[in-house]
Amino acid sequence: MYLNWILFEITCWFYSTSSTVFTTEGGVKKWHGGSIPINTHRKGLLDGCDDWVVSADLPEWERHPNVIRKTALRPDIVIHSASTQQIIVVELTVPYESRMEEAHAFKEGKYLDLTKELKKDGYEAKVMPVEIGARGFVGSSAYGLLSKLSIGGNKRTKALRLLCRNS
Repeated sequence: MYLNWILFEITCWFYSTSSTVFTTEGGVKKWHGGSIPINTHRKGLLDGCDDWVVSADLPEWERHPNVIRKTALRPDIVIHSASTQQIIVVELTVPYESRMEEAHAFKEGKYLDLTKELKKDGYEAKVMPVEIGARGFVGSSAYGLLSKLSIGGNKRTKALRLLCRNS
């Protein structure tokens, strides 16, 4: 239940702060700015296309794309683009603060085969484990995720405070 709440907060955060287009669970596109063409220097992982879809392992959200569903794995959040065949897997972990590095390595290893399989199928795949400590410490991986998704400045600070305060 606690993990689902944090997962819900992170997924909603993508919709409220993104600088690109996401398709919401109702199929409506939400626009928050411009995207950078794929053949130019990309600042963040989401730059280069405008058809990103977010799915989460929550009952009320969209199902993951077929290429993920055919595996036995159930990532927490999948951000995918059909036009560029890019998939970003966000895996949330709530370990004790003393075991954050171990949890990060475990989650990276867990999805290593999936990324290899996706690359064989022609996808560009990225796995991003995120750790939120059991006592409220937000790991550096959360900062890194938000930065790579081009969420910076005050928006990133607010997101990290929200995760810290509510965890």
